This record gives sequence, structure tokens and C-alpha cells, in this order.
Amino acid sequence: MLKRRQFCRGAVKGAIAAATLAGPAFVRAQQLPQTIKIIVVVPPGASMDNVARLVAERLKDSLKRTVIVDYKPGGTGLVASQFLKTTEPDGSYVMFAPIAVTAFFPFLYSKLPYDADRDLVPVCDGVRIPHALAVSATSGVQNLQQFLAAAKADPLKASIGTSSMGSVGALLMLRLRQLTGIDLQLVAYKGGQPLLSDLLGNQVPAGVSVISDYLTQHRAGRIRIIAAGSPQRTALAPEIPTLVESGFPDLHGASSIGFFMRSGTPGALVSRLSTEINALLQQPDTRARLLQIGAEPTGGTAEEFRKLALTERARWEPVARTGNIHID
Repeated sequence: MLKRRQFCRGAVKGAIAAATLAGPAFVRAQQLPQTIKIIVVVPPGASMDNVARLVAERLKDSLKRTVIVDYKPGGTGLVASQFLKTTEPDGSYVMFAPIAVTAFFPFLYSKLPYDADRDLVPVCDGVRIPHALAVSATSGVQNLQQFLAAAKADPLKASIGTSSMGSVGALLMLRLRQLTGIDLQLVAYKGGQPLLSDLLGNQVPAGVSVISDYLTQHRAGRIRIIAAGSPQRTALAPEIPTLVESGFPDLHGASSIGFFMRSGTPGALVSRLSTEINALLQQPDTRARLLQIGAEPTGGTAEEFRKLALTERARWEPVARTGNIHID
């Protein structure tokens, strides 16, 4: 028969042995996998893709992992969000998508193939690419007030193409219509590039898309950006006035593009990825490269990104409902 002291020693040794055996598995469960895929919600070559590729390149070094860019275009995040919901919550996938997937889609779509609050976990804000309103260089329009005067006088000049009806740019133009009483007509395009082509060809009087879609042609004198949708002038084009400066103090919106993981992903993995992305966004060379691409680096905590989405949803849902705007 074992004495009490012998029994206790044996129990302790057994517990230590069990912990030692279980330890590596537990640690592995809390580590990011060896291969991570960043899901991009637009086709290759777009501004968001360029940002995602830069982040992937820098994460390879900091995480010592293989980081791959994977494309799931469609609905500016709708297809990708539905896909992310089906993945294993082990940190293998992280989606880089506009804040619209959690902020705007819940009220723009009558039915979503995912639950914005339950299926997606915010990791951190990534970059801001403000939306901007641009006109053809041959229009003679120099500023927002001139555009509104022309649109009021001639309905044919009141059409505004939008790269996505689910974007903050479309909501800004809808609110502009409500504030001015001018019958501005939104024309939906399948992305910023088809819209830019029609703007260059004078097929549409004006267009609203991310400012990075317009900067090259604006600086070449082929189109004219007349207002940006950011609260303050953007570092991407500080010479461009904002909608706020143009006479509409409350007309601005967050054009955030950030990182999301699937719900159920261990908090330690979400926190690790958030920390790493924030760190690289603060690197001077990374920040400089992002500005060259046409994106303002932001970053921040997962909770801050979640609150931003909820704030934008509460702010813009009444605007969409008043304008009877929905996508499906």
C-alpha cells in the first residue's frame, strides 16, 4: 500500500507529465498556422489588392509564415464574407475588406448569406481610401457648387456613377441628394475601372469612387476631382477640398478597409495578428509605400474597428431607408 506522501508525489508527477504531453498541443492551438491566406474582395490589380500584397509581404517576415493573397471577388465583400464563414476558425484565413461588410450590408441587403455581427470578427482597421466625386475635364465644372448648379439646371448632368451601391461613396451622394433637393441619379457600375472609362469617355457626367481610382487621371488633366468624402483633407491629395469644406458640414464618411477573421477564432490568434499588422503599419517605409499606392495607413484595436462599424451603421441606415435604397 502506498503511503500518503508517496501517493501525493506520484499524483504531482503524473500531473506534470500530463501537462508536458498536452502542452505542445495547447501551444500549437494558440499559434497561427504555417500558411495564412489573405482574402481580397476585388480582382487583382485594384488598389485594395496592392495594399493586401504589401501587407502579405511584410507579414511573411514578421510572422515567419507563408502568407498568400487569395481572391474572392464579388459584391465588394459579399462573396468573400460568405466564404470566410465556411472556413475553419484556426487563423488560416483573414479577409481584407471594406468596412461596408459589417457597417452597411446589414441594411442594404434584405438577406445576407452571413451574420455581420456573429460570423465576422474584426481584427483591426487597415487603411483609409477616401471616396471622391469627380467630373469630366471637359465639363467646365471646377467645384461642387458648380456641379450642383449644372445638375439642377439640366437633369442630363445630374447622373453620378458609383463604383458600388454598397459603398460609403454611394451613401454620401444619396445624402447630398437629400440635403440639396436636387434629383441626383446614382448609376451603378461593377467597379471603379468601368466607371472611370465612362467618365473619361464623357458617358457619365460624374463619378464617385475611391480617390485612388482617380488620382492619375486627375493629375494628367483628363478628369477633375471636385470633392473628397473624408472629414479632413486627405494626405493622398491635400489640394482637394472636402464635401465638408464645400458647404456640407456633416457630409463625410469612413472609407475604411480592414481585416476580419471568422468567429470562433481563438482570441490569442486574433490579438497576435492585430498586433503584427498594427506594427507594420507604423513602419515608416510601409507607411510611405501605402501612400504611394493611394492608401492612408490607420490601424487600431479590434474593438475600435468594431465600434467604428457600428457607429457608421447607425449613422447611415436612416439615410438609406429614407432614400429607399437597397441592393437586392
